[in-house]
Amino acid sequence: MREIKVGDRVKFLNDVGEGVVIELKGFNAVVEDKDGFDRDYPLKDLISVRGKAEEAEMYGNKLPELSEILARDISEERQKKIQEVFEVKYANARATNQKRRGEYMEVDLHFHELVDDISGLKDRTKLDIQLNHFERMMRIAAEQKIKRIVFIHGVGQGVLRHQLRSRLDMYYPECTVRDANPREYGAGATEVYLGQSSF
Repeated sequence: MREIKVGDRVKFLNDVGEGVVIELKGFNAVVEDKDGFDRDYPLKDLISVRGKAEEAEMYGNKLPELSEILARDISEERQKKIQEVFEVKYANARATNQKRRGEYMEVDLHFHELVDDISGLKDRTKLDIQLNHFERMMRIAAEQKIKRIVFIHGVGQGVLRHQLRSRLDMYYPECTVRDANPREYGAGATEVYLGQSSF
């Protein structure tokens, strides 16, 4: 990964938007955003803007494995147990918490659907597990040539929805995204068409 320097254009890993690095302070950078405001960011939360392929690869490298995510919060013994349960639950491409409805896939990203025992896990850890599963299901949908996916994320504080929309916008520009049918899902789901399909 290239070192970020003053003058580099960067995107925010955990926020929407981009800007230019105007100052470096230890492990942080001051970034001037598109509106001219200076914002402090940890360097680890910035991606240097380059070509789309290289940027996507760098972003992919930023998503930690499940074991790395769990190592932040809990003991090694509990990590192994959760990892084993998760791997058994999702041992192959078809072993998912998805529901097939006709020609589309429905994926529930509520945390209790992914991990049985959530005690001791911090909110950031839970979010990273949900985002890893989102990325996994996008890959599976592409492999299985599924054209439409509904991700059920719930309403809550809107953090997971915001993260999904940001990632779809930034790393899946070929997809069409909208709120899923409110009569069926309320305000808690996002519908994604893979490719240039229109609604």
